[in-house]
Amino acid sequence: MEHIQELIQAGNIDEAIRQTEAKLSQLPPTDFHQVIGKDLLHHASSLGAFLSIFYDIQTKEEELDIKAIYVELNSFTTQFDRWFLHLLGYESLFSRDNLDWLTDFSAESDKSITITGYEALQEANKRYMQSEGYRDDLLREACELHEYLVILRLHQLVQHTVAAHKDSAWAAVTVFAAAHDYEDLMYTAK
Repeated sequence: MEHIQELIQAGNIDEAIRQTEAKLSQLPPTDFHQVIGKDLLHHASSLGAFLSIFYDIQTKEEELDIKAIYVELNSFTTQFDRWFLHLLGYESLFSRDNLDWLTDFSAESDKSITITGYEALQEANKRYMQSEGYRDDLLREACELHEYLVILRLHQLVQHTVAAHKDSAWAAVTVFAAAHDYEDLMYTAK
């Protein structure tokens, strides 16, 4: 999926979604196919408010000089009960080429946003892991493509949220987005 990574880095999230959905559509139907056509944009206003509150608290109350915010989706492939977004703040801006800096955050949100609308996918992930579905090559491929699509939908959400809040104080900082353990699929919104 190197081509998908290139599309992510170029900010061409919609095309990455289109290509990944097309590839998943070519496989025999599975529970993972439910992700096709299902975005997370219904979270855009709550994510915008979450980013604003986080940035204000960190810069005004904590007096941090936030230069970057990382929107992270939890380990959704193994944490079936709740998928959520949380935020990390950084006082330094680092390169995508070496992601060791992700652990050197200056601030962390004490709250999170629960992802809704993907509950059926959470159940599909749970059944897949509990039944050792990864032993079936076609099911494993469908699961992997669905994982990409969940992450790409997170990127789409962040992209839309940043665009809609370009006049917010936090819009001046770099916003990164990825899922835990999928940092190689990091999206950078500037």
